[in-house]
Amino acid sequence: MENSVNKKYIIKKKIIKSINNIKLHYYDKREKDINYKHLRVNSIDFLRGILVILTMFIINQGLEDNISKNFKISVWNGMTLADIILPLFIIVMSASIPFFVKKNYENGDIIKTILKRVFIRAIILFTIGIVFSVLFLEPEKVVRLTGPYQLIAINYLICSLIYIGLLNLRMKNNALAYVFVVLGLVLALIFSLIAFGKGIDIEKNTFILVDKSLISGFKSASIADPEGIMACFSSTSLGFIGVSMGCILNKKPIDKKYRHYKRPHKVRTEGFTRQNILIDIKSWLNIKSIKSIYSNYYRMNNEAKKIIHLLVFSIMLFLISLFASIWLPANRNVFSITLVARISSLAFLLEMILYIFCDILDIRFGVNLIQNIGVNAILIIIVVQAVHRLIHFIKLKSIYTGMWMPFNNWFTTELILPIAGIDYASALYSLLITSIWVMSLNLLEKYKIKINI
Repeated sequence: MENSVNKKYIIKKKIIKSINNIKLHYYDKREKDINYKHLRVNSIDFLRGILVILTMFIINQGLEDNISKNFKISVWNGMTLADIILPLFIIVMSASIPFFVKKNYENGDIIKTILKRVFIRAIILFTIGIVFSVLFLEPEKVVRLTGPYQLIAINYLICSLIYIGLLNLRMKNNALAYVFVVLGLVLALIFSLIAFGKGIDIEKNTFILVDKSLISGFKSASIADPEGIMACFSSTSLGFIGVSMGCILNKKPIDKKYRHYKRPHKVRTEGFTRQNILIDIKSWLNIKSIKSIYSNYYRMNNEAKKIIHLLVFSIMLFLISLFASIWLPANRNVFSITLVARISSLAFLLEMILYIFCDILDIRFGVNLIQNIGVNAILIIIVVQAVHRLIHFIKLKSIYTGMWMPFNNWFTTELILPIAGIDYASALYSLLITSIWVMSLNLLEKYKIKINI
C-alpha cells in the first residue's frame, strides 16, 4: 500500500515538473520573441493569417456532398482556391526560415542548437499529422502516413538544413535569394519530367505508381494522393522559392557607389545623322554604360530594393509559368513547374503589396488581429479542424426528411438551404462559422497569446 502511494506521489511530482518545464520554456520563448520583435516581418505574418482564414473557410463546409469544385483540391490537372492554399502556406512558412536562423544566431545559439530545434519542430509537425489521422479516422478509411502536416514538416526540415548548410559556406542572403529560386525551379522541372514522363494522364503518372507500391494501404482514398510520398519531396521546390523570398526580405544594405558615365548625346548637340545615331547607340550599349545604369539600383534605399526584387521575381516567375504551360499542365498533386511558378509569382506579388502596407507604411488597423492569427497558424488550424470533426458527433433530426444529421449538415439544410439554394448553402455556412472563429480569435490579440508550433 505504501509503495503504491509512493509511486503515485512520484508520478504526480514528475507531471508537475513537466508542466513547470513547459511553462518555463513558453515564457523563455515569449521573452526571446519580444527581444527580437524587430526581426519579424509583419507582412509575412499577415499573409499567413489570410491563408489560415481561407483554410478555415475550406474546412468548415456545411454540406460535404455539395461543395463547390473551387473549394476542393483538383482531382488531377487544374488550379482551384483549395489548390493554392497549401502551396502558398509552404512559401510563407519557408520565408520565415532566414529570420528564425538569424534570431537564434543573434541570441548566441550555436548551429548545433539551431539544428536541434529544427528537427524537434519537424518531428512535432509530422507527429501531429499522424495523430490527427488516427484520432479522426473515418469509417472504412486508413491512417495516412503522408498528409498536409507531414508534407509541411518534410519541407521545413529540408529547406532549413540546406539554408543553414549554405550559410556555413559563407554565402550571403543577397546571393542566396537567387540560388534558392533557381534551385526551386530546377527541382520543380525535374519532378515534372519524372511525373509526366509517360504522359499527362492520371493513369500513367509516376507519382501515383510510387504511392501505390509503397503506401497503398496508408494513403488518401482519392486516385491521386495530393500529399503522397513523391509530392512531399516535389513540393520542396515551393519551399526553396519561399526561402528565396525570405532572403530578399532579410537583405542587408550593399555598400556600393553609383558609377558615373558621361554620354556624348551627339544627336542632341550636332544634329540627326546616321553617324551620330550610331555613336549614341554605342554610348548606351557598352559595358561601362550598363554598369552605370545598374548602379542606380544602389542609390535606392534598402526598402525600395526589396520591393523591386519582389516585383521582378513575381514577373519572372509568371513568365516562366506561361512558358511551361505550353507543355506541362498546372497540377497540384505533383506540384508541376507550371503550378509552382504561377503560385510563387502570386506569392511574391502579394508579399510586395503587403510589405508596402504592413511594414513600410506600418498600417495597423485590422492588421494586428490577422497577424496574430498568422503567428498561431498551425495551432488554430488544428483546433478548427478538430472542432469541425467533433461537430459531426452532434446529431439533430431534420424537420424535412426526419433523418438524423450532423450539426453542420442540419444547420445548412434547415436554415440556409431554403433561402440560398443548393449552390451557395455550404459556402454560406462556412462563411458564418469562419467569421465566428475570426471574431473569437481576437482573444489572441487581447491576451498576447503566441503558441508557434
